[in-house]
Amino acid sequence: METVARLVLGGLLAWSAATKLADARRSTAAMATFGFATPASRRLAWAVAVVAEIALAVGVVAGSDRAAYLAAALMLLFALTLGSGLMRGRAGAPCACFGGGSTVGGGAVVRDVALAGAIAVVPVLPS
Repeated sequence: METVARLVLGGLLAWSAATKLADARRSTAAMATFGFATPASRRLAWAVAVVAEIALAVGVVAGSDRAAYLAAALMLLFALTLGSGLMRGRAGAPCACFGGGSTVGGGAVVRDVALAGAIAVVPVLPS
């Protein structure tokens, strides 16, 4: 059970990074939704998100409990960031969660909270 969960959830993290890489121009531009005003700050935020997702995906799949807990924390951070966007009236704005076509919305917040919870329980699942 734990191995399957690690593969699925690590795969989702990797897929999120891959979709950002596949549509780098729109995904980078979407960082403006969250207050990254300059092109340089948007590129940096995009790069940090992609690197973090890839590194944590590898760690989760490799069996690292620490990576699982950090990935859960990252998903909560993303959920809070999306929630902040909603509170600032940015519903429907691009978010780059899963590529350049993703948008800010309540569903995205719920998805990230659910992913955080799922990833957080991976270390305690039976092998």
